[in-house]
Amino acid sequence: MKHYLTIFTGILLSLFTLSCTQDDNQLQGYTGENRIVLQPNGTHILQDNSTDEVTVNVFLVNSITEAVTLEFALENNTIDGKDILTIENPIIQFAPKEKKAQLKIKSSSRQLLSDETTITIKLINNTSKLPLDKEVQLLVTPIKKVEALTDKQIELLDGYKRKGLDLYPLMGEIKVNTTINFPGGANLETMYQAETSQINGITTITLSDKSTPEQPVLKMVSNPMGIEGYLYKLQRLLTIDDNEFWTQVPASQHIMNLINLSATSKETFEVELDDIYIDLKTRKLSYTKTFQDIWGDDYTIVPFQFKYSAWDRLKKLLDEGNPLAIENTEMGGTVNPSYYLNNQDIQEDYYDMGEGGNYRTTSATLTDTHLNFQFIIGHEHANDYILFTVEYKLK
Repeated sequence: MKHYLTIFTGILLSLFTLSCTQDDNQLQGYTGENRIVLQPNGTHILQDNSTDEVTVNVFLVNSITEAVTLEFALENNTIDGKDILTIENPIIQFAPKEKKAQLKIKSSSRQLLSDETTITIKLINNTSKLPLDKEVQLLVTPIKKVEALTDKQIELLDGYKRKGLDLYPLMGEIKVNTTINFPGGANLETMYQAETSQINGITTITLSDKSTPEQPVLKMVSNPMGIEGYLYKLQRLLTIDDNEFWTQVPASQHIMNLINLSATSKETFEVELDDIYIDLKTRKLSYTKTFQDIWGDDYTIVPFQFKYSAWDRLKKLLDEGNPLAIENTEMGGTVNPSYYLNNQDIQEDYYDMGEGGNYRTTSATLTDTHLNFQFIIGHEHANDYILFTVEYKLK
């Protein structure tokens, strides 16, 4: 998919050559006084969904000869007396000469939050004299509430069932397991390392308004394919958490000031996926959609729809004709998720990585017990697609 020329030109004017070498030492830059260092392993973002979890690495800069016991707790972690997150192993014990351990932190509430919340990991007990380098903050984002099926949806579902396709097991909150193959090699240091990860979550699925008696269409209204939180992490890495490039560019800085956006501002980020068509007779699924760019060229993607509060504020200014918003957006300061995420054609291998790359033809299968998907997306600064393999076990 082509990008707007003015935005691309603005980025090129500001882009510096980035090193492709990666240092194996995760504590590079920590010298001098021995201390305790906390580093999120991969992401610091969770959803308020009772399933998300993150790990936080706990390092000693230098090993020591005596045992060390550390105890951690979470600050700003309760609403109406209910915990938002739980540390599964709050007490860490280092044997002599050990330098690394991990905290495992999990979402323990579901649909408790209405706004994004920042929770701080605090060191509350320490048997050594080693200081904590700095506290770590975790970002927890809200999810949508489940809505009951309408009379029209029930009528359609009953009709499909009479014709041999029972979609009731797909309605509501469905557990999902997603494997993410991130190819690495991107033009940002935070995205250079290849990684394969798994996400266990819950997707809310309903019957789309586009459904007819002869054509069922599914809509994922919350956490589609299990990757809503992952896509928000990616959006942040490419914008407000990119301390190498994006936040250092004047256009981005002007936009951040204009819409009061920062790495700690409270935002909402929601993703939906409509247009999942099912053939009543064959159960064959199709869920890609073709669009036209501003040059009239076609491009095909899995049509995720993004709603991001920071982009809503910027778009309002653009619609009002704000000259600062227009100028700095054209120079590369946009926060529109569709510019950064899911922005390359998937009909052909745009990145041309050949057999060793992640390019796959989009596919899906529906049986009485499972709904499976495999698809790819491109993103800004990438040199290959991200590959997603998704499994829903039906109720």
